[in-house]
Amino acid sequence: MLRLLICDDAPDAREGLRACLAAQPGIEVVAEAENGEEAISLAVAHRPDVVLMDVQMPVLDGVAATRRIREVLPQTRIVAYAGSGDAGDVMAMMEAGADAYCLKGAPLWELERAVAGASDPLVRLAHAIARSVNGGGTAELVARELAELTGAAFAATYLASADTSLSLAALSGPGAPESLHSAPGVVQRAFSELALAQADTHELGELYRLGAACGDAIAAPLVVDGQVLGALFVALPASVQATGDPELVSAVADLASAALANERRIAMTHAEARRDALTGLANKRAFDELLGEIAERRPTDGPVSLVLFDLDGFKRANDEHGHVVGDEILREVGRVLLRVVRSEDEIFRVGGDEFALVVEGPPSLAAEVADRLRMAVGQQRRGRRLPAVSAGVATIPDHAGSAVDLQRKADIALYAAKLAGKNRVQIFTGEREERERPVPELRLVADPAKSQRGLRLLVVDDDPGLRILLRTTFEVVDIEVDEADSADLARERIAEHHPDVVVLDVSMPGTDGLTFCRELKADPATAHIGVVLLTGSEGGTELAAQASGADAFLRKPFSPLELLNAVERIAGGLYEGPYRAAAAPPEEQLILYAQDLRRLLEVERGQRSLIQRAYRETVSALTGALELKDTGTGAHSQRVQKYAVELARGLEPSLLEDPSVEYGFLLHDIGKIRIPDKILQKEGSLSPSERRLLETHTVLGEQLMSGVALLQGQGLQVVRHHHERWDASGYPDGIGEAEIPLGARVFAVADALDAMTSDRPYRRAGTWAHAAAEIVGESGRQFDPQVVEVFRDRNQRLRRIHYELAAT
Repeated sequence: MLRLLICDDAPDAREGLRACLAAQPGIEVVAEAENGEEAISLAVAHRPDVVLMDVQMPVLDGVAATRRIREVLPQTRIVAYAGSGDAGDVMAMMEAGADAYCLKGAPLWELERAVAGASDPLVRLAHAIARSVNGGGTAELVARELAELTGAAFAATYLASADTSLSLAALSGPGAPESLHSAPGVVQRAFSELALAQADTHELGELYRLGAACGDAIAAPLVVDGQVLGALFVALPASVQATGDPELVSAVADLASAALANERRIAMTHAEARRDALTGLANKRAFDELLGEIAERRPTDGPVSLVLFDLDGFKRANDEHGHVVGDEILREVGRVLLRVVRSEDEIFRVGGDEFALVVEGPPSLAAEVADRLRMAVGQQRRGRRLPAVSAGVATIPDHAGSAVDLQRKADIALYAAKLAGKNRVQIFTGEREERERPVPELRLVADPAKSQRGLRLLVVDDDPGLRILLRTTFEVVDIEVDEADSADLARERIAEHHPDVVVLDVSMPGTDGLTFCRELKADPATAHIGVVLLTGSEGGTELAAQASGADAFLRKPFSPLELLNAVERIAGGLYEGPYRAAAAPPEEQLILYAQDLRRLLEVERGQRSLIQRAYRETVSALTGALELKDTGTGAHSQRVQKYAVELARGLEPSLLEDPSVEYGFLLHDIGKIRIPDKILQKEGSLSPSERRLLETHTVLGEQLMSGVALLQGQGLQVVRHHHERWDASGYPDGIGEAEIPLGARVFAVADALDAMTSDRPYRRAGTWAHAAAEIVGESGRQFDPQVVEVFRDRNQRLRRIHYELAAT
């Protein structure tokens, strides 16, 4: 963590800097000063790592303050913070002892780099790349940073397309030309030979003719797991008598390759999550997102039409021939729609045999497109004959004012097409169509608003005890529950908010449940609301319930799981006739609730156990696969996890109450996924640049795992800090003693113990006695003395773990 002192006489500037840097996890603002004298006092008091110093200030200016701070705190980094036109001020600050400068108004990344400039540039680059992957822009970031790191005239990122040709993805640097859209010869050579390439005389001449004169140029391929992604290119100025640093360019290329591969995987995952696996069409999630975009359209954007399709008689074909045939029909319909739909239109499978089409244009155009799709499905003769298609069309702003209303109007038009004889396209003409829909024959298209808010239930019963039981039943599974003790109050509740389902007692004072159910089903405004009737009577009520239009019917006492099943089935829009629970001997209602609660708890415990086991098995498989790349064994993480747990029990048992800690022990080296195999598996010693690149795995691991719920806590700190040392000479942050999180201090001993007692690619395993002596000898230097003391006390237990694991 870098501790920063800000010095600027403008309060707005200080506040803006603090706000900008608040989101940077590696920078902490420890104090603020409004003039040079204050800055000197605060610097002596707080001893910051970095001072960000304005130049022109009252009392004592930045130049004098820099000179004084440099005298008393020679190790503190000072960054001049100057206006764009203050070249003289910048030179004066540098002569006074400033280490770097940053112009006011510069992008955040420039400010961060100026402040953190003392840290290793590859670590900084790895940190920046890891943060950029989820949001894209890796190509631009790498080109910009490579130009800065090498002092190049310019740097470029080229990416390979499907036909393996290279195209320019990013270009950055003070001397960047405008004519490098096609990859120059040295880039093509590195890409085709999969090797670092330094420009020869002929290739430098080509660059000169392209307006990119340079003294030296290097290109490096971007390769991950044998897949060639593109190439990096860096050109040094012709005016500078220097050659490029191939090792640095190669290290940056390795980092960039892993980041670009991850960026591609994220993009593919995003696309796959919005693709229906059966038909290949966009799915309901993609459709809901598009509806959200439609909701934000301005009136001036022009009309947009929605077409909802439904396959006529599909349920019958599915029932008669089975789901395998049903899936074949849906796949073939998807192929036909993809083949016929216009490139500018979007087609979705929104559920079951329902499809949606969004057309930019008026309803007449949408109807024309829909009719062409309908005819294409009807004329398909390959394989099994496909069902006919009915479609409904509605348009914003002609028919609807919102995306939800648009879907409802298209749904009304769809069922008008079915009522008119099916196999046709119907444009919405008015609410009359909705009143004509016979509810018992329909399956409602899912309402996106419903899916966002969850199910809404109205319980109507004059027994307050039963209402409490029902509320408890449904609120446990996040169903919104409203109550009424009579039909009169229920009418008021329904007028305020339409529920998805009404659970209605038959025997109530005033209007009884059967009468109220008939009333709801006869009113077009409420006919779509599902109704579950409850009764304590023994006979005659079931036929009356069917006649009243009820969707389900249960006798008291009823199983709450049966009631929950009935409600969810009705709310899902699946109509199969009135539902009736299987006959069962009457029992007390509370006894049935107790039995179902016990069953639910047993199921929940079993599921929780399965989930936890799945988590651990997944993590173990992931770490095992990683270690096969790194150490050639899949047992390293298992061993160090057990060593670390044993040490934690002896030092601070409460540490293990945080479930993330053990996962942090297992996933400590997860960042090595982004380190090239040639470094992880190298048998000889690493070069300085290879060593710096390897050390970025702690930062990369933290970034990879920052969004994983099971690691939030000490576990994530173990991933980042397990290579810190007690004497503050470790990495990535160089913190020491109690600043190192406790879990990381414990793990450091466990990791070192396993490293010394296990075979590695570069050496054979040492003896247990030698490893123990090394750990004790490093107490107070590499390791926390308290952890080492626990290690000495538990030496025999740890040794037993070692031999037990070796025997398996």
